[in-house]
Amino acid sequence: MFITFIGAARTVTGSLYLIEFKKQKFLLECGLYQGHREEAERINRTFPFKPREIKSVILSHAHLDHSGNLPSLSKRGFFGLVYSTSATLDIGSLLLLDTAHLQEADIKYFNKKQEKRGLPKKEPLYVMQDAENVLSQFNPVPYEKKFEPVEGVRVTLYDAGHILGSAIVLLETEEERILFSGDLGRKNMPIINDPTIINDIDYLIIESTYGARIHPSLEGVNEEFKRLIETAKQKKSKVIIPAFAVERTQVLIKILKELYDEGILKGVPVYIDSPLATNVTNIFKKHTECFDEEIQKRFKHEDPFDFADLYYIKEVEESKRLNDKKGPMIIIAGSGMCEGGRVLHHLIHSIEDENNMIMLTSFQARGTLGRKLKDGINKVSIFNEEYSVRSQVYFFSALSAHADGNDLFEYVKLSKDNRLKRVFLVHGDIEEAIVLKERVNSLGIEADIPESMTTIET
Repeated sequence: MFITFIGAARTVTGSLYLIEFKKQKFLLECGLYQGHREEAERINRTFPFKPREIKSVILSHAHLDHSGNLPSLSKRGFFGLVYSTSATLDIGSLLLLDTAHLQEADIKYFNKKQEKRGLPKKEPLYVMQDAENVLSQFNPVPYEKKFEPVEGVRVTLYDAGHILGSAIVLLETEEERILFSGDLGRKNMPIINDPTIINDIDYLIIESTYGARIHPSLEGVNEEFKRLIETAKQKKSKVIIPAFAVERTQVLIKILKELYDEGILKGVPVYIDSPLATNVTNIFKKHTECFDEEIQKRFKHEDPFDFADLYYIKEVEESKRLNDKKGPMIIIAGSGMCEGGRVLHHLIHSIEDENNMIMLTSFQARGTLGRKLKDGINKVSIFNEEYSVRSQVYFFSALSAHADGNDLFEYVKLSKDNRLKRVFLVHGDIEEAIVLKERVNSLGIEADIPESMTTIET
């Protein structure tokens, strides 16, 4: 078997791996590269293989950096099946259609400005029809049921504990067993189950997003939120929380519901300004089989994703009216890295007011607006206009749905036996991967950090 590491090699985005077995080709993941716009354009619009030669795609989960370029693949000639869990299909349907819609809308807005400046226009990466086409190619499979994406390769999906429906992918042939972690979750996180431990493997391909870092305990998050909400009440702040529609928004709702029940949120309305997040939350309610025991028990008595003073915003005009409202208020809107969606418009209207707050609650890839805010840059560009960052910016790494350095190291240890020959570290910036590599090497296991377009034979 040959594995070519294409995307998410020494970086945390654009997950894409080409597998070749007896002249058959299939993919693990087909994600969007998110970063500097020109670089992202170049990477996302080209594939270093012929899409029509790909027999199938195995998708670990629905996040766009793992699934978001599937419509491009289909548009360029891929006619095979996409295998995922049922929850991933349901969430992926929303994300891919929403992304196609946003791309069409953003390109229209961008081209309007380009036309005024006499500059060339652009075509969207893909459109709604492309997303609809690839969604018809999905073939959902349940956890722990074997299937064959190509002849001679058996695949089993196990719960990765990252987001709803996320999967660890086990590849088996007559000669070997290869485990791909996808994005690995953390133990004891709200809502979903812990990651499944798989051993008796020959090769492990594991993410390293937080390979060098240790997440703070979740126990202090509610207290920190309380402190900031009290400050927001005093300053009548708008609290802007960029959040991914999948998992992060639902975890935030759970936290805010607990604070509401304690009376902390009195007088502070919470707006979920994302039709996508609203629809995803409804999908969460459908897939209770993915929930941990605590949430399953709670569902028997109440809706854990709703409370008074929580408002789900759907229409664009409703969203615009939020810009005219005075604080205190909390607005949760996509996207998590501030690279698109309604959160950009809320930032435009709030970022230059020192009384306002921006809460970043997820990993911020290099080159994204969210990373620039996290790094404390004083001036940022939004829709090609420059804004001074005067609002207060906070970063909550404790809410990460990714395993941290200790979690990843522990996973390798638990997977380790006499059979494990080699570990490949992917989906992490080089600094993170190097630290994890050294820890894995200390176990007497060879670990590599493949560069993009590196091919290995197992």
